[in-house]
Amino acid sequence: MKKTTFLFKQYYKKKFLALILIVFVSNLNAQTTLLTVGSSGAVTVNSGGSLNVSGLELSPSSDFTINQTQISVDLEATSLNGTPSMERVYSADSDIQDFSGTISFNYADEEMNGVTHDASMFVYDTTSLIWQEYLDTDSSENVVTSTFDSPLQINLVTVGVPGSLSVEDLTVSGIKIYPNPSSSIINIDYTENL
Repeated sequence: MKKTTFLFKQYYKKKFLALILIVFVSNLNAQTTLLTVGSSGAVTVNSGGSLNVSGLELSPSSDFTINQTQISVDLEATSLNGTPSMERVYSADSDIQDFSGTISFNYADEEMNGVTHDASMFVYDTTSLIWQEYLDTDSSENVVTSTFDSPLQINLVTVGVPGSLSVEDLTVSGIKIYPNPSSSIINIDYTENL
């Protein structure tokens, strides 16, 4: 009788441990909170300084304060117009408002998901409801860096294949506006007087 009870307990212990392992492994790809700034708190990054949130590095061009937000990371790729990103997407539960400066996305080779080291940064702006592509401005592998002179709203940040978003040179009524999309400078060609 004691042997049967002992075997019965061993069986359920193994089942319980297997269940815990399955739950743990399934949560490895779940979103993980990296930084929480509460309603009464703030994080200020001085000009010349930087804030590195598990590989996402914000280096503002002037003193910058982050208020009441939560920054998380999802270790699964997202779709950038049908092209997958790297297997890491940072998100903020409320937009990081009016950021100017440099953003660096540091990554490991095993996160590349078919993306080469010649990658672009993609930032989702909830104001325009679209992903914007920003070219890498450094020559280092395993880091994509972009500089933002104009204030930027940040909701999601990832890295993907350059040109993943639709790019069209538009000609409407003799006016050509390019490049599309653009990060800061656009060109306008028009042969008539404006």
